[in-house]
Amino acid sequence: MKKRFSLPCVPIALALSLAQAQPALSANVIHVTEDVMTSSFFQGANTVRGYAAESNRPVLRVSTVDPFDTPGAETIYLSFDHDFSIYTGPIAVTLTMQSAAGGFGADASASNPFLVSAHAVDANPLTTIIDDTNPGGTKSWLAFYRDNILAADTAARTSIAGFGEVTFDVSGIVDDWIDGTNPHRFIALTGRMDTSGNDFLHGFLNSNNGGMPMGHTYLTVTAVPEPATYAMLLAGLGLLGARLHRSKRRG
Repeated sequence: MKKRFSLPCVPIALALSLAQAQPALSANVIHVTEDVMTSSFFQGANTVRGYAAESNRPVLRVSTVDPFDTPGAETIYLSFDHDFSIYTGPIAVTLTMQSAAGGFGADASASNPFLVSAHAVDANPLTTIIDDTNPGGTKSWLAFYRDNILAADTAARTSIAGFGEVTFDVSGIVDDWIDGTNPHRFIALTGRMDTSGNDFLHGFLNSNNGGMPMGHTYLTVTAVPEPATYAMLLAGLGLLGARLHRSKRRG
């Protein structure tokens, strides 16, 4: 008859207590406050379009640099009116948007992908760019595009290959909002990193117009467990495994 053995209770209790002490991953969804676009195709005083007060622009666009021999690039600016100082630990942040037809037949596809990137900015585009909504601004849309859009992290670049939900890792951008490095809570979506040589005028649904009740564009902020906590948990589980192995050998 085989000798019966009992599982050692101390390692189990240790592992369980560590697991219970580990804070549960929590996700917070933050919807865009305003999303607008600029374009070299916009003539006259109305150079920033797509505000919530407008009702005729359900799709905003992003383009490659100098599309069809026009200067700059069509750019979407997203603002987030939220208190990001509430986040005190490591976080991962994803920007979600809905890719859609831009309306000019110059969209990305599986056979013709388009690299779109999410960038931080070092000024408020809604108050800096001069247009009929903001005649007191100080810069043209093109000057802002050239001077005030910061470099994008590699993680914040996504290859668009069609329509539907797309995401960008904007953890680095939001980290700078949290620690105060960058007080401007805006994201610029551009095609300036694309090197395909193609001319894209790709669309993204405007959360302000014709959207779902909660909007198409939002951030998902997820707490990231501290590495030290995971290490303690793994150590406890390793001790448990060693005790079990010794108990089996005795049996």
